[in-house]
Amino acid sequence: MPDIAAKLFPNPTTMIVQLCSTAIMLLLFKKYLWNYVLEFFQKRADFIEGNINDAKAKNEKASEYLLESEKQAKEAAKQYKEIIDQAKEDAVKAKSKIMDEANKQAQEKIEQARHEIESEKLAAQDEMKKEIVDVAVEVATKVMDQNMNTEANKALVDDFVKQVIN
Repeated sequence: MPDIAAKLFPNPTTMIVQLCSTAIMLLLFKKYLWNYVLEFFQKRADFIEGNINDAKAKNEKASEYLLESEKQAKEAAKQYKEIIDQAKEDAVKAKSKIMDEANKQAQEKIEQARHEIESEKLAAQDEMKKEIVDVAVEVATKVMDQNMNTEANKALVDDFVKQVIN
């Protein structure tokens, strides 16, 4: 039977040679390449840190812009409300002005109509007085059949009409 133990365990010579070559490679690596590797890792760390700092700065700037835009939105909403309130106020003033003007015109027309009615009433009264006077003078001249003058008759009738009216 083959020797299994010999195959399971490595040859000590091979093992020593391999350990020595690994140590030599590590020493060469440390002497010639280690600084470059450290420098590469440092640059990589600086690059990542710079990206993180840039991201933080951009995030802070975005937060500032967000706050500023929210402030502007609030200001715009405030201005919008002020404009709407001003428009409502102007509309109420315009409505009030139009209503006042309409009431004023209506009062003027009512007053004008009253004056016209009053003047028509006075004109009708004067016309009635004249007709009453004319009728009274005519009746009086026929009844009296005297030679009185017309002016005296009219004066008498005017006095009579004034007494009747008052």
